[in-house]
Amino acid sequence: MDKVDHTASNTFMLNAKFLLILFVVIANCIEPLIQQSPAFHSLYLAIYTFHIPMFVMATGYFSKSFKLDVPGIQSLQMIFYHYLIFQSLYSLLDALAFHAPGVRYSFFIPYSLLWFLFSHFCWRLLLLLFTKLKHPLAISIVLGILIGYAPFTGTMLSFSRTLVFFPFFLAGYYFQLDRVPKLIVRLNKWFSAIGLLGILVLLNVTTLDPKWLYSSFTYTELGSLHWYTGGYRLGIYLLEIVASFCFLSFVPRTPSILTEWGKYTVYVFLLHAFITKTAISLGLFSHVHTAAQMALVLLLAAAMTWLLLQGWVRRFSQPLIEPHLSFWKRGAIRTNKRPQLPDSPDSPIK
Repeated sequence: MDKVDHTASNTFMLNAKFLLILFVVIANCIEPLIQQSPAFHSLYLAIYTFHIPMFVMATGYFSKSFKLDVPGIQSLQMIFYHYLIFQSLYSLLDALAFHAPGVRYSFFIPYSLLWFLFSHFCWRLLLLLFTKLKHPLAISIVLGILIGYAPFTGTMLSFSRTLVFFPFFLAGYYFQLDRVPKLIVRLNKWFSAIGLLGILVLLNVTTLDPKWLYSSFTYTELGSLHWYTGGYRLGIYLLEIVASFCFLSFVPRTPSILTEWGKYTVYVFLLHAFITKTAISLGLFSHVHTAAQMALVLLLAAAMTWLLLQGWVRRFSQPLIEPHLSFWKRGAIRTNKRPQLPDSPDSPIK
């Protein structure tokens, strides 16, 4: 029974990972258009209410067996390698071609979406401490609220996002599908659709600053440093939890091609920004005006996600994304097995 339940949980989370990476690509593709399209602006905000928290949760789920043993050190090294290589590549390309506004070239300030890699490295190390504490989830929420009062910039070392989203990582770590009440798992999709519609209305009525959903800014940077500002962060947490439950109700629980694609989301995550940022730097989004053209942007985002999951793309990019990193084993246990990607369910880190 335990094996079946664990497999069901894996399938559920892999299906969720594919849908989430699809939303990541969609959000990044429509971001250049949100100022000219109220519909895209609402969609963009709605996606941000759940796609980062849920991706963090899925990452936490696949970190269940993390320890500072040989496989654990291997996974940390792979995450560090991804950050080192892609921070260098994206920074170099930005300096030469992308010229994104407000970018500071530093290994201590993750470039764009690479904050997730830096935070993932930290989340795994934080697990070693928090799994020994009583009420770790409650403590992590308190820390996520308090970090907003920090007197330094939240983007430095991805410090703000690391602590703000850590509760979702812990939730994924402790997640077991068989222990979730069936009423929640099988939440009526109509109610979830109504809930998401309500969130859209709320986001438009309150004119929420997207920076609150990015969670990379301190309260000072958000222009709202008061003793009670932590209550706003708590409200954002509640909004993200409701939106996440609504999202999860639409995630399939049975194996399918989505499950297989969910194993390789790291390829989409690391590669898609090369395409989107090139399109932005070439001014392609400035030609998007009509509803038909905006619909085409959504279709192209889905097509790009599908393309980057194809086997030939993985084979071509594997030497960069999944290289042999055997030098770290010196003095440690020797093994002939090839290192697995940290986010793969076939990895030693499950």
